[in-house]
Amino acid sequence: MRTVIVRLVEPEQSGGRLCGLLEEVGCEPVPFNGTEALLDLLRDAAGLDEDPS
Repeated sequence: MRTVIVRLVEPEQSGGRLCGLLEEVGCEPVPFNGTEALLDLLRDAAGLDEDPS
């Protein structure tokens, strides 16, 4: 696990779903659509979904 700094770029809520861009400092913004997609991107950025083996 590592510490990352991210920001939401142009977040909006449409039809009850959160969407926009997630930008990790030093990287290109990545689009997301929905809370689960946002959480997946955050886990990936923090290195939480890496295979421990």
